[in-house]
Amino acid sequence: MLLIKQRPRLLNQYLEYLVCIALTMQPQQPNGQPMPVPIQSVPMSQPIQPVQPMLYGQPQPMMGQSVMISTNSGNGSATTGLVMGILGLTFFVLSFVPFLCFFFFISWIFGILAVVFGHVGYSQAKTIGVGEGQGITGFVLGYLTIIGYVVVFLFWGALIDSIFS
Repeated sequence: MLLIKQRPRLLNQYLEYLVCIALTMQPQQPNGQPMPVPIQSVPMSQPIQPVQPMLYGQPQPMMGQSVMISTNSGNGSATTGLVMGILGLTFFVLSFVPFLCFFFFISWIFGILAVVFGHVGYSQAKTIGVGEGQGITGFVLGYLTIIGYVVVFLFWGALIDSIFS
């Protein structure tokens, strides 16, 4: 209760303390007014760079600038095929772990995508010269995933046939 009654007095003391600190930190003129702060005491000039005229609307580089021309240095389809192949085969193998069996229902999608993107990437690699190995690896991993499914379904079919016959 005592603290609640003293709160306004403590707040006023704190504000007086802050005002006192602020006044002592500013340089004072003899009449008690704070000194004016100059914004810019020395005029500054910016260097003038020569600008080359533009010819036919094309931007011309200024002195000291370098122009970089970027080229496409990758094969996105081959890389996508490789990633899909790795995911498909990994999910297929993980689907045999007891609590990860749900991977069995989605890994075939990655296998098919790996075959498609791998072949597209391999055909693009013949023209641009980049990503041939990624494309081959992608569709090989995709085919391995699909072959794994065929083997599993043949095994299940033989197992069901032997049970019911």
